[in-house]
Amino acid sequence: MFIDKSSDKQKEHFKYGINHWTGEPAKPVFYTEEMKKKVHQIKKPSLLLMDVVMYPDFLALRLYEDNFLQFEGIKKEMVIDYVKKVKQLIESYGVRCELEGKPSERVL
Repeated sequence: MFIDKSSDKQKEHFKYGINHWTGEPAKPVFYTEEMKKKVHQIKKPSLLLMDVVMYPDFLALRLYEDNFLQFEGIKKEMVIDYVKKVKQLIESYGVRCELEGKPSERVL
């Protein structure tokens, strides 16, 4: 007797949905305590405000326009380098990571 369990396997395989860019099964997105500790080990430029935001399909690093505009020259390069390192760290865990800008509340 043959029992077809392919539909059950397929449901299990795609239980987190499908990545619409690649057609592959989507992975669950979590910001774990281990990831958080590793991010905090990277030296952060003083006065930088950055949030890690969890969306269903990916994590985003949210930067604030008002905050980012205060940096100039070498300090701005340090901020960009820090954000790049954090993004690469999160992606090393197999989680998609995007950058997100939060516009200024006031008109410049």
